[in-house]
Amino acid sequence: MDNQSGLALSDKESNLQILKAIASNGLGAFSFGIFEYGISFMLLHATKSPLSFGMGLIVAPLMSLLFFIPIGNFVDTHNHKRIIFWGFLLRLIGFALLAIALPHFHGIGLLIPVGIFIAVDSLLVNIRNTAYMASIKQLVNTSQVAKLTSLNTACSSASRILSPIFGVILYSLISVEGLIVVEMVATMIALAIMMSLQFYDNEPIEKTAQNASQLEQFKETIHYMKKRPFIRDTIIAEIVVNFFFTAIVTGSPFIIVNELHMSNQTVAFVETGYSIGYLLGSLVTSLLKRQRHFAAKVLVSMVTVGFALFGLGVLFASHPSSLMVCIFGLLLALLMDFAFAIFDLAIEIRLQSTVHTRILGRVSSTLYTASFAIMPVGTLVYTFLFDVFKNGSYVMVVSGVLMIIYACVSIPMFVRDIKRDDQFLTKRAK
Repeated sequence: MDNQSGLALSDKESNLQILKAIASNGLGAFSFGIFEYGISFMLLHATKSPLSFGMGLIVAPLMSLLFFIPIGNFVDTHNHKRIIFWGFLLRLIGFALLAIALPHFHGIGLLIPVGIFIAVDSLLVNIRNTAYMASIKQLVNTSQVAKLTSLNTACSSASRILSPIFGVILYSLISVEGLIVVEMVATMIALAIMMSLQFYDNEPIEKTAQNASQLEQFKETIHYMKKRPFIRDTIIAEIVVNFFFTAIVTGSPFIIVNELHMSNQTVAFVETGYSIGYLLGSLVTSLLKRQRHFAAKVLVSMVTVGFALFGLGVLFASHPSSLMVCIFGLLLALLMDFAFAIFDLAIEIRLQSTVHTRILGRVSSTLYTASFAIMPVGTLVYTFLFDVFKNGSYVMVVSGVLMIIYACVSIPMFVRDIKRDDQFLTKRAK
């Protein structure tokens, strides 16, 4: 029951902290998902442009890439609870300004206020999320870090399933301005719940860390990661997995609709499997009392993602019926994101459990940015490949094989570096 603060939390106190954290994060993710769909439909009807649903995929990674060094440095040199508070408050101001600005723009011009809002909001969310991830060890007993991390992810996954449904319904019932009001109310409730959490600080920020330059702090992060090469391995693995995952995001809807000539409902049915799979993977991880076999989780998950990608390509190449695509496509999509959740959470939990709080923000920001920033690149590459090759299913088959080969080739490196990392942690604990 030891907490890093040096205070012993009872199981009841720790569980109450978990309940508050997932309530705040779950409400925030669900309400913003509804708002996101509403604003996207508004843009789609006003501009007739596919950019309405893809703007976030372009703007958010760009903002993350531009600011990941100062964000990590800022989080590690300032009070986490205060950062989270101001992150919520500034978002509320942003929503209010968006509501005021929208009536003054029409048609394609709506992309201006929405684009500015997405850019600023993605920056605020990035800062707040980095601060929250760096605070996990300050909220609960060390033994419950994995549980809180997994349940947070499960809530986000559940919101991905429910938000589109409620987003479509509410968009048809109330105006976009009404959706903004709903989001603001939900944000205020989420803020109140989050601020009721107790953040146990046991690592006061050093004056030298606060006065260090951005470059000096970044160099410290690189030096720390060199001591733990497994972090480098996981960053590379995240980049590779997310790159190949864009083959699914880009290719599945394109192949189902344009090559197999099936309905949009078939696409929606298959894509439901991704959300369900990630939710199940998160819940399974949260039920594990002891987080063991890190290398096996990462490597088996990567092979499984590659196998599912390969399987979807084979399925699409076999000229299936709509029923076959719905059944087997959903199962393969579920399997893929189940493995993806295990992969993501295994890495996140190990980092949160073993990295010093004073540097965790910088390490998390680096990992998050590297994995997130590759997705626009992957989207462009696979959009080109699916346009060039008439049978897109073969692109998915080859991608799945390459993913499996990468995972198998990585086994010796991962095993070696994780053993070194275990030795590093053992020496540090003495």
